[in-house]
Amino acid sequence: MAFLKFGLMHLSVEYKQPEANRQQLLDLCHVAGKKGVQMVVAPEMVISGYSFADMRDVAPYVEAVDGPTLSEVGKICRHYGMYACIGMAERDPANGILYNSAFVLDAEGEIVCRYRKMNAEFRWACPGNPYENNTFDTPWGRMGVLICSDSYHSLMARVTALRGANLLLVLANWPPLGLDPLEIWRARALENGLFVLACNRTGKDLLMDCRHAPSAIVSPQGIVQLQKCSRTSKLLRINLPLNADHKLLSGNRLKRLTSRSTDHVHPCTLNRTGIDDLTTFLHLPPPGKLEVRCHCSEQAGAIPPIRNTNPNSEGGADTLHLLPINDYDDADMANLHDWCVSQGQKILLVRTMEAVKAVYWFDGHTRPFSLGVFSDSVAMPIPFPCCDCGPARIHLLPERALYHPEMVLACAKEGADVVVIFSRSFTDAVQLLGGARTVEQVAVVVISAGGAGIWLPPEGHQRWQETLVQQGENGGVILDTRKTRVKRFQDRIDYPTLLRHYSPNHQVPLDRWAIAQPGGLT
Repeated sequence: MAFLKFGLMHLSVEYKQPEANRQQLLDLCHVAGKKGVQMVVAPEMVISGYSFADMRDVAPYVEAVDGPTLSEVGKICRHYGMYACIGMAERDPANGILYNSAFVLDAEGEIVCRYRKMNAEFRWACPGNPYENNTFDTPWGRMGVLICSDSYHSLMARVTALRGANLLLVLANWPPLGLDPLEIWRARALENGLFVLACNRTGKDLLMDCRHAPSAIVSPQGIVQLQKCSRTSKLLRINLPLNADHKLLSGNRLKRLTSRSTDHVHPCTLNRTGIDDLTTFLHLPPPGKLEVRCHCSEQAGAIPPIRNTNPNSEGGADTLHLLPINDYDDADMANLHDWCVSQGQKILLVRTMEAVKAVYWFDGHTRPFSLGVFSDSVAMPIPFPCCDCGPARIHLLPERALYHPEMVLACAKEGADVVVIFSRSFTDAVQLLGGARTVEQVAVVVISAGGAGIWLPPEGHQRWQETLVQQGENGGVILDTRKTRVKRFQDRIDYPTLLRHYSPNHQVPLDRWAIAQPGGLT
């Protein structure tokens, strides 16, 4: 089997020491070249360090494309026939604008890609242009680039995959606090069926201690193939498998992208910036507390386990009971209805009948009725069902929504407090992606007979809150929809590419990047 020899330069970056950092970078590039590495990746802001107070503070440490760093790295690339991806603070000579950028140089030392971080640092950097292509072609296939927290937002990686990348490079400056970046990188790999190579840094910055920060390589199946922390600079090498044509593996990406549909996801393009009161704007139920309980029983009627619960456990909060997919017969449905009426409870479940999966809503008053059907087909002729339960707007999605963040984001922008996904199984991948979907600014519930999970959106830089329910058990959380009504979206997304119908036989055309003098890219 053929391999692509990659090197992650896990560098100890010294704050405001550009000469020392540059020399260290160049030395390690030489080491990689002598070892036969075919492509090297450096961390975010590798020359300057990261934390700057304002534009004046960072100004002495920015470089243009014709500055010393890229000029010297280009010479090394030409000497060894090696590709390199370098993160640095950039000044555009055409207008003086400052960016947090990544540059890719080919084996001739020419710049073939420039990417400017979208989640730009508030104090000094201008955000990048989402319509500039962040992918580039190599002898081994197309690759893409993101910078650090850009990988936190799922649609940036999704657009990169839709542009044809089978491998995603993430240049990071991500300290080991709060949310574990490995969970984010694993999710991006799983969602898009591509390799993720994340090059983090080590050392102490002005405000961050990155000595235990990991660099990692994740397979298209979400398996961590390399994870390394080091208190000193290290070259981390790995051989990535290639196919018989010496190209990056693409089967997982093509399978993932052809399993998605752009039907009913156009609300993800909506602008919700500046809307302080989503409740009034979207006619949502008044916010409050809702108890969400999952019952992981293989018994179709599920009456005994439900009767053993203690609903309304916090100040009379409304309670929503979720039951897994099952072949509920008419007697089961009648028993559940009678229980809801007598106890004033509400249930959502999916009933299978002759290969049709119908979502049923028990409101505690009227007879249960179907909100809609789920199909295993990619195309859905009708919008996904939703309902209001007490203080919450609830959207219901098929299992494949775990792998397609645009589906969940569309619900969030329509005001969803909770997205409920009925699954046939509860695997490690389901658990990871269920949590990752909360980044789309919505609570997520996945319910199956084999287990369930309830995840609440992360606060600040922390991890999402997670409650797991084992097979044969029931459990729940109290959801405060006053929190889920506060939503902040990252809208620097190439929506035309995101919503374009994807065909595996169509390769997005890619223009070779060129550097103009002195005005940046043309």
